[in-house]
Amino acid sequence: MVNKLLNKSKKKDTGKTIIIAEVGVNHDGSLDKAKKLIRVAKNCKADYVKFQTFNPDNLIIKNHTKSDYQVGRTNKKESLHKMLDRLSFNFNQTKKIFLYAKKIGIKCLSTPFDNESIDFLHKLKVDFFKVSSGDINNYPLLKKIASKKKPIIISTGRSYLKEVKKTVKFLEDNNCHKIYILHCTSIYPAKANELNLFSIRTLKENFKYPIGYSDHSEGTIAPIIAVSLGANIIEKHLTLNKKDVGPDHLASLEPNEFFKMVNQIRNTESILGSSIKKPCQNELKGRIHSRRGLYASNDLKKNQIIQKKDISIKRPASFIGPEKFNNIIGKKMRRSLKKDQPLDLKNIK
Repeated sequence: MVNKLLNKSKKKDTGKTIIIAEVGVNHDGSLDKAKKLIRVAKNCKADYVKFQTFNPDNLIIKNHTKSDYQVGRTNKKESLHKMLDRLSFNFNQTKKIFLYAKKIGIKCLSTPFDNESIDFLHKLKVDFFKVSSGDINNYPLLKKIASKKKPIIISTGRSYLKEVKKTVKFLEDNNCHKIYILHCTSIYPAKANELNLFSIRTLKENFKYPIGYSDHSEGTIAPIIAVSLGANIIEKHLTLNKKDVGPDHLASLEPNEFFKMVNQIRNTESILGSSIKKPCQNELKGRIHSRRGLYASNDLKKNQIIQKKDISIKRPASFIGPEKFNNIIGKKMRRSLKKDQPLDLKNIK
């Protein structure tokens, strides 16, 4: 499905928006909670549910500290390394959640953060690889992913346009030409004035690839606006409860909110419709009643020369439209007409 939907042109009117329910680490290290979130994503009609696959030892140094936003939402006595170790799933656990997702009928993804995770996810036959914003300049990781010949989705939080251009060129140089770029603001949660959704237009203008949006704001309005600006993919965090202790819960949607967002996106797609300017089918039914035609404003005799005062422009549309008004001034009538009868080119000479 991903290639069919994403390999379309950059224009928004060509297909369905792919919606990714980003669980990330909102499972809090619990397989049961992960499965429940998978069921929620399925019931919310997301296209994919996504996790993260990493080994803390390969990701951070032991004494790396928590980000500001993480400090107030996590156990202050727990180090960042210990927190990530608790929130990570090993390969066996990850395989179980993938199999569970397949069993209930929703596709599963996971963002890899090291080479071993890339190899493992490739064996699980993921539709595409997702690269986190923090790895946009991690060329060794990108090269490894590119070698798998799968589509790549890149988030661009905390990045300048020139950095995105360099990364895209690097992937192209490594024979990766199925690239999907997500605008992103990597703040959890991001405020309205930090989202800069017009960047979606900038990305569309600068790249030939489909553009999407990874949202970390509160509520559902930003993804809706993103779709209206041409986003082909929407990624949004999903949680069971925003009040849960953990780094990403606050910047996520609860099940009822996520369901609402999906419906709003589908309605937005319907509203946006096509870029081809033409009447819709129901408009055509009323076209004759709303347009006007040319009618005799009084009784006209055979061979009478038609003057402006002899013509009225009234509804409904008739044989001759108002745009031909000046064309028939000075012409002669071939036959007589009663007042309010429509003028017809067949009866004019």
